[in-house]
Order: sequence, then C-alpha cells, then structure tokens
Amino acid sequence: MTPELPRRRRTGRVTLAEVARAAGVSPITVSRALRGERAVAPELVARARAAADALGYVPDPAARALASHRSTHVAVLIPLLSNTLFVDLLEALQRTLRTHGYQTLIGITHYDPREEEQLLREQMAHRPAGLVVTGFERSEETRALIQASGVPCVHVMETSRA
Repeated sequence: MTPELPRRRRTGRVTLAEVARAAGVSPITVSRALRGERAVAPELVARARAAADALGYVPDPAARALASHRSTHVAVLIPLLSNTLFVDLLEALQRTLRTHGYQTLIGITHYDPREEEQLLREQMAHRPAGLVVTGFERSEETRALIQASGVPCVHVMETSRA
C-alpha cells in the first residue's frame, strides 16, 4: 500500500508543515532549522534540511513576513533605468541590502508624479521594511503617503532630467 501524499495547496507549493511531517519534527523546528538558528540540535537541522531538499521546499518570504510581522523587502523608486547613475545606485543598494537579508522591490517612475504615487501605493501593499526614493520633488499626496506609512524612508540624489 502506498502512503497517502499530503494534500497540496492550490499553489502547488510545498509547505513548512509538509516538510515538518516528512522530517518528523514540528513546523517551528523546521523554520528555525532552515533559518540557521543555533537553538536547534544539529541532527534536527540535518533532518529538516534533508526533508526540505527532498520535497523541493522553497521558503515563502511573504508568508514569513506575515507570520513575523517583519518584511524583508525594501521598496526603491527611481525615475529611469537609462541613466547609469540610477543603475549604479540600484546595484549598490541591492548588494548592500542582500548582505543584511533584504530584497529590493523596484519601481520606475519616469519622472511622473502620478506614476510615482501609484507605484508607492502598490509597494506599500507589500509592507516594506524601508523605502528609498530618489530626488526631492514629489506631489503632496506622495509626501503624505510616505509620512503616514510609518515606513523608514531614505531620500537620495536630486538630479535634473537632462
């Protein structure tokens, strides 16, 4: 008789609970083991990692952010990718943020205040840990949105459109 396979969510993604069942440990133990916390015994870490690898588990950053109330995303709004100054900024930001466990959500505003406001609203829906915006010219609505969000914001580089 073949063991019954666990029911898959509609997304088809392997869940932390499925990994825990396969490893014979609790979901919190798997979570801690995969994050590399020292409080987990080495043998349990090995079992959790082996089960995760065997099942093809990929951590879901959105689920982690929801459960921990802490995001690993930093929203970055820039006007253009055709200006190498902004490309260099993005590369430096991403390199630095990744070393600290953060990912970047990038929005291109095309120097359009309405587009900047819309992108900001969309990115705020992801509850970013921080926000980086370029330049200092923005609409009052965008300024109010940044202020009301409570998200730490860094303003960098004022450049002309030319």
